[in-house]
Amino acid sequence: MNRTERTIKLTIDGKTVYGYPGQKVLELCGEAGIKIPTLCYDPHLSVHGGCSVCLVEIEGARALMRACTNAIAPGMVVRTGTNRVLAARRLALELMLSDHVGDCRPPCNLTCPAQGKVQSYVNLTAQGKYRAALDELHDHVTMPASIGRVCPAPCQTKCRRNFVDETVSIREIKRFVADWGMSQGELGDIPKIVENGKKIAVVGGGPAGLSFAYFARRMGYGVVIYERERQLGGMMRYGIPDYRLPPSVVDAEARWILDHGVRIETGAALGKDIALEDLRSRYDAVVLAMGCWKSSSMRVEGENLPGVVGGIDFLYTVNTHNPMKLGNRVAVVGGGNTAMDACRSARRLGAEKVYVVYRRTREEMPAEDIEIREAMEEGVEFVYLAAPKVIQGEGKVERLVCERMKLGDPDASGRRSPVPTGEDFVLHVDNVIAAIGQGVNFADVPSQLHDGRRMKVDENYATPLSGVFVCGDQQTGAKIAIEAIGNGHWCAESVDHYFRHGTPKKKFVYDVTDPTLGPKDFAQVEKVERQHPREDSSETRLKAPGVEYNHGLTESQAVHEASRCMECGCPDVHECRLREFAIDLEVRPERVAGSHVSKQEVVNRYYVRNMDKCILCGRCVRVCDEIAGVHAIDFAKRGFESVLSPQFYKDMEHSDCTFCGLCAQLCPVGALLERRVERLPHQNKMKTAKTTCPHCPLGCELLLNMDPERTRITRVTTDMDAVDSPNRGLTCLRGRYHFQDVAQNRLTTPLAGTQPLDWSEAIEKLSELLSPANSKIAVFLGTSLTNQEIAAVKALCGEGHTGEGHEGEGPLVVSAVPQLDTLLASFETDTPKGKIKPDVTELVRKMTLLAKTAEFGGDLSVFSDNLRALRSLGANARGLWDSNLVTHTPEAAADAIKTGKVDAALFVGCTPGDFGLEEDVLKREDVLKSVKKVLFASNLCEGSFDLLLPITAWAEREGTCTGLFSGAELAVHMGPLPPRDARSLRWILAEALRKLGKEIPSAEMAV
Repeated sequence: MNRTERTIKLTIDGKTVYGYPGQKVLELCGEAGIKIPTLCYDPHLSVHGGCSVCLVEIEGARALMRACTNAIAPGMVVRTGTNRVLAARRLALELMLSDHVGDCRPPCNLTCPAQGKVQSYVNLTAQGKYRAALDELHDHVTMPASIGRVCPAPCQTKCRRNFVDETVSIREIKRFVADWGMSQGELGDIPKIVENGKKIAVVGGGPAGLSFAYFARRMGYGVVIYERERQLGGMMRYGIPDYRLPPSVVDAEARWILDHGVRIETGAALGKDIALEDLRSRYDAVVLAMGCWKSSSMRVEGENLPGVVGGIDFLYTVNTHNPMKLGNRVAVVGGGNTAMDACRSARRLGAEKVYVVYRRTREEMPAEDIEIREAMEEGVEFVYLAAPKVIQGEGKVERLVCERMKLGDPDASGRRSPVPTGEDFVLHVDNVIAAIGQGVNFADVPSQLHDGRRMKVDENYATPLSGVFVCGDQQTGAKIAIEAIGNGHWCAESVDHYFRHGTPKKKFVYDVTDPTLGPKDFAQVEKVERQHPREDSSETRLKAPGVEYNHGLTESQAVHEASRCMECGCPDVHECRLREFAIDLEVRPERVAGSHVSKQEVVNRYYVRNMDKCILCGRCVRVCDEIAGVHAIDFAKRGFESVLSPQFYKDMEHSDCTFCGLCAQLCPVGALLERRVERLPHQNKMKTAKTTCPHCPLGCELLLNMDPERTRITRVTTDMDAVDSPNRGLTCLRGRYHFQDVAQNRLTTPLAGTQPLDWSEAIEKLSELLSPANSKIAVFLGTSLTNQEIAAVKALCGEGHTGEGHEGEGPLVVSAVPQLDTLLASFETDTPKGKIKPDVTELVRKMTLLAKTAEFGGDLSVFSDNLRALRSLGANARGLWDSNLVTHTPEAAADAIKTGKVDAALFVGCTPGDFGLEEDVLKREDVLKSVKKVLFASNLCEGSFDLLLPITAWAEREGTCTGLFSGAELAVHMGPLPPRDARSLRWILAEALRKLGKEIPSAEMAV
C-alpha cells in the first residue's frame, strides 16, 4: 500500500480530502483532525470492529457504518457528527456502561461539592509531598485553609474507611496542607496568564465570587471583583466567627487569588454604588455572586420586638466587632451550623444562659455533630421538639412561647416532620436569634433577574439578560462554603463556553460508581486509629472568645492519617477512554440498565484482571496473539457471561502468559491494570521519559511513567509506534514490572563504614585512595554503565597507576564481558551469503518467556546457554566491550586479590558477589586485611565497605548505551530525579581527580 499516492478524493463533513487506496475512514478522519471515538481499534492490531462507537454516516448507505472497517472510495461523502451518528454512539456507550461495575473516582471526590481531588492530595500528603498536595487542592478548592476549618466535610461521610474503623480526617488533612503552604510564605506558584482580551465583572467577593475569579483568571480573562464590604471573604469572613476561622487565614488566601492578576474594588454595592447596566456596558460579562444575606422570618407574632435579630445579622455584627448588646438569657432558634455559631458566639459575648430551640431531635439536626457537642461543652442548653409560637414583652423581648412537637412521617429531606402537639411552654429570655435560614436580598437585584422568591437563573448559570450570570448561594440558595466554591468554578467554565461557543454550558461529568461495597469487601484491611487535632478546653475557649481553639493536626498526625486512605477509585481514570467518550457524548446509561452478571476479579503479583469492567473490545486477545506471539488469552462463554480468560480458565501464572504487559497497556478501560506503586494519585496525568531497559543488553526501549514531580516511577509502558526500536513495543516482565527496584533500599548518603559523610568528606577520602601512593587498585565494573560513565572510568584508569603484578600500567580493570565476541557470534547464523545477525525482536520474545520461567520457578535448562548468558548481562555490555577498558577476567582478578596484589578494590555499579568475591573471602585476614573496599552503587547491598558512594540509578541517568548487535547508540534518558545525595558517577570521579590536579576531559557533570 503506497501511502504517498493520495489519489482518492472524497468529502468528510463538508470538506474535500484526499486519501490513499485501502485507507480506512477512521484513519483519514484522524489525519484531517476529526475526532472519532473508538474503543476496539488500535493501529498496531488487526481490525475487530466490535465496539460500534466509531459509527459514521456514509451517503447512500442505509445503515451507519464503522469507520474502522470501511475503506474510503472515490466520491464518498462521510458525515461524522450528525444527530443520528451521535445518538448511535451514545447508545453503544450506554450499553457498555450499563454493565460496567466499579468506581471511576472514589466516593470522597464525588461527594465533595467542588469535586476536590481528595484521593490525590491525601495520598500526596501521605508521601510528604505537601507542595504537590497543595497544587492538587488548588485545582478545585480555591481556599483550602479556610475550607479546612469550616467545611462540614461531606467527603468524609462517604469515605469507605468507615467500613473498617473510622473515616479518614480529610478536612484536617486539607487544612494541614494549606497551613503548611502559608507557613512557607506562599500558597503556590502563580502561573503565567495568557490574556484572551475579554473582561468580566464579578459582584461579590465571597467564596463563590473568589472561586469564579480564580478559575476565570487562569483561563485568561481579565477579572474585577466589586465587593460591598471593605474586605473580601463574604460569608466566610462575616458569617463565621473568628474562633472557627481567623480573618488572617481568609485574607491570606484571598490575597493569593488577587496575586493572579484579579483586580478588586471594595465599598461597591450593587444598586447603590454600581449599576448593573453600567457594568454590562463596560465588561464582556457580569457575574453576580452576592450570596444570601437576608435572614429568614420565623413568621411568629412579636418577632419585630427589640432584641430579636436574624442569625446572619447577628453574626455579621459579631464579625465586624460591633456586636449588639445581649442580655443574660438568649434563645437561638434553629438547628444548623449558623445556629451553632450564633449560640456559641452569644456565650462568648457574656450571655449566662443560652438555649437552642429546635423543632426536631438531635438526630435530625443538620449541624455538625462536633459543633453540637462543643456547644454543649460551652454551656449551651438544647431544647428539642420545640417550635417558637409567639415572642412576648413590653417594648422588648421578655418571653419566648414555644409549642411542643412530635415527629411524624419523613419529609422531602428524609427527616421526620415535626407535628404540633398543642402543648405550650415558656422560656424567659432577653434576646431571640432567628437562625432558621437565609435568602437573597432582592432589594439590590434588578427586577428582570428575580421573581421575588428566587433568581431567574438556569443550570448553566445564565440569566434572561445576555452576558449576565449568577453563581454561588445567589443561584442555589444558602449552601455550605465548599459548594459555593465549586459553583463558582463550574460557572467560570460555563462562561468560558459562552465566549468560545456562543452558549453557556456547565461541564458534563460522568462517573461509574459501585454502591454494592460494604464491610465484607474490606475485611482484610487492618484497623488503624484515627488521628484528631488538639483542641483547647471549653473553659479556655470561653476565656479567649476570639482565639482559634482547634490547632489542627501535627505533621506526623497528618501523614499517619493520610496513610489510612485505602486508595479507592480506578487507577486508570485519567486515561480511560470509555469515561472520556461518555463525558463527550453526555451518556445516560441508566435508561438501558438491566440486571448485572457478576464476573471475577483476579489479582496476581503483576496485574489485576477485573472482568466486571471488561467491554469485550478484544484488544488484549489481539495484542497477545499478534505482537507478543503467545495467544495466552481468548474469549470464553457467550452472551452476558462472556469473559476473557486463559485456556481452561487457568490462572495467569500457569498459562502461556509471559507477563509482557501489553494487554494491560492497550486496555482502553480499567479491566486490565498493572500493579502500580502505592499512594498513586489516580487523577494525575503521568510524565514520561523514553529510555533503554537496564535489565539485559538487547536494548529494549521503555517509557518510564512518573508522577508529575518526577520523584518515582509509577509504571512502565512502551512506544508501539517506535518502529526503529529493537523491541517494537514488546518487553519482558523485568523491563515492565521491575522498575520499583530503583526506589528500594536506596543508598542515599555517602558512608564511611556505617558513618554518614557529606560529599566533601567523601570526595576527600576517595581522592586519597586514588592518589599515586596507593598503586595497587582494582576497578570492578558492572555492565550497566552508560558510555559516558565508561569514558569517565577510562579517564581515571588512564591516569597512570603502575600496579605491582599487573601487566602494563594503570589499575586492574575487571568486568564480566571479556568473552562478549564469542557470545555474540553464537547468535549469528551461517548462510551462503555469510553470517546473519539474529532478529532482535524474536530474541525479545524469547527473553519474555525466559523471564517468566525464571520468575515463577520453571526449568531454565530448556533455554539455550547463550540466551541465559545474555540475560545475565547489563544494558551496556557492548559499550563496555567496545571501550577496550577491561584488562582482566573476574577469575584473574580474584586470584590477584587472593594473592595480595591489590590494595584497594572499587566496585562500580556491581558488588563483590557478582565476581565470586563473597564476604568470607574479603575478610580473610591473611590476604585482605589491608584491602580498602569502595562501593559505587544505587542500592544498599550486603557486605562491609570502607566507603559507600551513592550514584544515580540507571533510570536517573542521561547518556547513551550501545546496541548489542547493531552497535548503534541507544538513548538513556533521566526519568525520576535522583533522591537526596545521589550523584552521577562522572561527577564523583571528576571531583576526586580534581583534588589530584587532574581533569576528566569533555565531561558534562550532571548531578
